[in-house]
Amino acid sequence: MAIPAHVILDFHHKRTAAHIKSLNYYAGLLGYHFPEHDNDKMSGPICMGYAYINYAKYHPDCKLTPTQLELYNDKHHEHHHTQPHHLEYYADTRTIPNIVLVEMVCDWHSANFEQRFVTNEDTRDYTVQRFFNESILSNPKYKLHPVQIDLINELITFLGNYADHDAVMTIWRPVMFD
Repeated sequence: MAIPAHVILDFHHKRTAAHIKSLNYYAGLLGYHFPEHDNDKMSGPICMGYAYINYAKYHPDCKLTPTQLELYNDKHHEHHHTQPHHLEYYADTRTIPNIVLVEMVCDWHSANFEQRFVTNEDTRDYTVQRFFNESILSNPKYKLHPVQIDLINELITFLGNYADHDAVMTIWRPVMFD
């Protein structure tokens, strides 16, 4: 049975709002707020590309078509290369403002929480620190300055020490039972 596009889009908007609220929970612990985070995922082609994958992650009976997966992959690539809170945006430069590093680490925490505790995609206890060490630091295409690495490690440690699991779960709970 085909799922109506409006159902998929409604769920995507609810899930993306939870991601942004979760990110801003972490940002708030650091004294920041990022209201514009992921606005490109709320309308247009990027929205539809992410809507399919987000719906499928929460509804395992929903199988994506090759066309939907291709759209997601294309829009995921576009999002990561056009949004400053992703390292791919900085392909030609390593000058990343500290405020962007804060948003980036908060984004990693929100995504990591969702994957570990909400969608259960992570079966290896893949922490934000492990992600940073294994996916960023060990990847030669990312050449962060030692000061940036220190800041990222400090942010990861701080958020790991002060985030309240139950508070973040409260943000995600409405999405889990949609």
